[in-house]
Amino acid sequence: MTPSVSDFEGQDALFEKHETKYVPPELSRATVRMELPPSYVVVGAYRLLTDQKLLKPTWDKCRHAARRGAIVGGIWVRYLTIPGCFHLITP
Repeated sequence: MTPSVSDFEGQDALFEKHETKYVPPELSRATVRMELPPSYVVVGAYRLLTDQKLLKPTWDKCRHAARRGAIVGGIWVRYLTIPGCFHLITP
């Protein structure tokens, strides 16, 4: 069953009393919906780290980038912390 147009128009009443800064009219409803309390970030991070249904696909997708970032970061730390390499940075 597909929702009717009047169902979507009725939702506008939920967001009318909210004050917004200048936002294009096309994005005003989306702006109101995007205001989430900071606790959502904590709850989301907790779920990501504890729920295997979320953690495994996320890690599978990001594993290569995390490994590459660790290698590049290790190289930067190694060569920027050697006392003899500061002549490469200073003129």
